[in-house]
Amino acid sequence: MEEIVKEYFRLVNEDKFEALFSLFDPQVAFHGSFGFKADNLEDVKPFYLEIPVHYTEHVDTPVDIFVSGNKVAAYIDFVGKTKKGKTIAFKAMDRFVIEDGKIKALSIFFDTFILHKQFTQSP
Repeated sequence: MEEIVKEYFRLVNEDKFEALFSLFDPQVAFHGSFGFKADNLEDVKPFYLEIPVHYTEHVDTPVDIFVSGNKVAAYIDFVGKTKKGKTIAFKAMDRFVIEDGKIKALSIFFDTFILHKQFTQSP
């Protein structure tokens, strides 16, 4: 379980989205930031493909990974740089459900107000 999650973060950080998508079950239940929800991989793909649109650099560092049965929680430090050169940083928590070696469910949690504030503040 932990290996799948570590591979997930490696692929996200390297913008290797086709390989990343292979980690997901086609009928993945996904809950992302700002109310984004999807019930299949095809609807999830745009969420990830937006990352390089907003960030020229980005690193999700899993600080702690907790495994309980087929559930994995990862506490994350995110640091990114926008196309305008602004550094964005926040903490996040991802909750994975792994079945048959695939990500069957993923929920991403972070304070969207903090993110919004960083994007809208003057440097």
